[in-house]
Amino acid sequence: MITSFCLFLMILLAGGAGSCNAASQEAGPSLFLDAKELARLQSEIRRLDWKRAAYEGEDADSDHAFAGTGVRSGADLWMKRKIEIPARSGHYHHFFCECGSRLTFPTDGREHPEGYPCSACGKVYAGEKYDGAVRWQIHNQLAVAALNMGIVSAVEGKREYARKAGEILLKYAAAYPGPHTTQTQGGMMYQSLCEAVWSIELAAAYDFARSAGVLSKRETELIENRLLRPIGEGLMSLNVRGNWHSWHLSAVGVIGYAIGDSRLVDYALAEFRRQISEELGDDGLWPESVHTYHFYPLGAFLYLAEAAYHHGVDLYHLEPKPGKSLKAMFTAPLGYMYPDTRLPAIHDGWYNSFLPANHYELAWARIGDPAIGWGLKEACGRQKTARNSFWALLQGRPLPRTAAAPGVKSVNFPVLGIAALRSRDGAMMTLDYGPFMGHGQFDKMGVTLFALGKLWSADYGTPGYGSPIMPWYTGTPGHNTVVVDGKNQARTQERRLTIFAAGETFEAAQAETEEAYPGVLQRRSVIRVGERFVLVDHLQSAEEHTYDWFLRSEGALTLEKLPEAEDAPALEYAHVTDAKAYGAASSWAGQWRQGRLALDVCAFSSAPATLYSARCPAETANRTVPLAMARARAKTLDIVTVLAPRSGGAQAACSFENGVLTIRDGEAVDYVAIGSTKAGAELAADAAFALVRTSDGKTPTLAGVIEGAKVTWKGRSLIASGSRQTALEVEAR
Repeated sequence: MITSFCLFLMILLAGGAGSCNAASQEAGPSLFLDAKELARLQSEIRRLDWKRAAYEGEDADSDHAFAGTGVRSGADLWMKRKIEIPARSGHYHHFFCECGSRLTFPTDGREHPEGYPCSACGKVYAGEKYDGAVRWQIHNQLAVAALNMGIVSAVEGKREYARKAGEILLKYAAAYPGPHTTQTQGGMMYQSLCEAVWSIELAAAYDFARSAGVLSKRETELIENRLLRPIGEGLMSLNVRGNWHSWHLSAVGVIGYAIGDSRLVDYALAEFRRQISEELGDDGLWPESVHTYHFYPLGAFLYLAEAAYHHGVDLYHLEPKPGKSLKAMFTAPLGYMYPDTRLPAIHDGWYNSFLPANHYELAWARIGDPAIGWGLKEACGRQKTARNSFWALLQGRPLPRTAAAPGVKSVNFPVLGIAALRSRDGAMMTLDYGPFMGHGQFDKMGVTLFALGKLWSADYGTPGYGSPIMPWYTGTPGHNTVVVDGKNQARTQERRLTIFAAGETFEAAQAETEEAYPGVLQRRSVIRVGERFVLVDHLQSAEEHTYDWFLRSEGALTLEKLPEAEDAPALEYAHVTDAKAYGAASSWAGQWRQGRLALDVCAFSSAPATLYSARCPAETANRTVPLAMARARAKTLDIVTVLAPRSGGAQAACSFENGVLTIRDGEAVDYVAIGSTKAGAELAADAAFALVRTSDGKTPTLAGVIEGAKVTWKGRSLIASGSRQTALEVEAR
């Protein structure tokens, strides 16, 4: 059921100490399904179409990577196969083309010494590291097959499926080379991390096979003492932290429950509490990356939590410190999720990943928080996701009939260092200001933009770690930020968010760093004015530097009214192609267009900048997106940029003078003060940012102030607060 592809997606993405006694063969399965739940599942498969589809699936064919699409179809496919245990596996992340695309796994479950073609360009790769990656896949498929067979045996009472699962387990017990002694030494899988993921399914398969009564005492001893216990003890001996340890401890705990070893169980429960207490951020996010390395350890925790639940230990509601819990790990990502349930691929995130419905299925069943129910309903509805995942089958509950959104609001995650500004109409921009962590990239001050139901300016995350193109995705030029002197940023530890002001119409986030490029102060402000966003970049140094301002977006890029420059320096960034240079200017405008939808851009620079249009890789080198880059040589540089999504009508006219940005859209005009302006000016404010919105360019309708106290429009006081306000909006009629 948990196909190896699902395991890979988990990488893209996925009480008290209890006593433990080995389950008897008469007691039924005890890890993820008890006797009462089994009876309910049997009834649901008969009554509910979605449960039946998840269970039965479809017959596999040559287009499937030797896996069915459901429990029964996947089990049946492997029931027909001769079970052969491959040698020790290699590393999956080597299974990538130089273009960044994955190679094509064989559908026959065998190594192909002649090679494996790229799924995108067709280039063929051969050799041990690619064969080893295929063995990784086969090992995972065998574990999944054994688990699927165990479930079929329990649901239908067909002992032959349990016997086949037992055959797989016994062959692994005979072939197992010994436990991991380091993260890469020992075990059946190349990495102890992969060993842990793989072994959880083996332990669950053993639970089903043993409960079916098809294993002799000798056979149970072989599986426990030659396979499962060595895996558990080997993983327990390794001193690792982060998401690796999450999978290690969960595997140790699940194995402990499966074989009745309280020593393994007690270790796992203690380490789970320590990780949640010490390693989970106070903001509810796992501090290694945005979604991938949040949901990946969370996926591990769910296996342990579910096994513990079936043995009387509740980890779902454990909260060792305020805000640190499994519930928080489910609710926090809803704050930075795009409105279509896509997840920002910031840092080592995998592009085009969505809220993992499989995880939320189990959380909805066990925690039942309304926000979790809303998240699950959104994931299933917006993604049109079939409820056919592992946890949906075993523990899926009816979706909530009504599921109100937990509130659309801007949010800051101070541990990870991500701020998200969002409007009620679905426009959203993220600002990455956090430190370089375990799965970080050189992407400080990078932004992403979602609007009009589409992801426009994206962070494309990462390909496989073994991909030759990986440096482009991790490097600073691969992000929507400013590159200094053509170099990558340094590994920073700063998380300096100087302003976070949430509001209804007018809000801002501002961050700065002096570590990214030593000797250069970099400050970036993101301001939301309704559905539009304003980027304010300030770069300051005692020495001259070349500042390259990067922004890429989906759609066809058009730049307006600039002549091409034949004498401009060529762009020397790897993977940037089709570059055209335009004459140096202090302002420029253009748009990215997708059909009738457009993302308009206009920018104003304190020093003349040479503008470039080019193309750069999207999620793979085989797909590129248009890039705009502005280059200026200066000590100090300020750039103010308006990003305005629209679904029709004319492009808004923008101007910038004396610190005031004017955005004219028909008769409506917004005036935005960038910093304090002088008394007596048309728009006067003592603030970081101020807004006056008019319906006709003259009559104010709304005023706002961020980090300030006063706003005056043509001599009329619109805001006069007795103290400095983080954010304040008032109607000005």
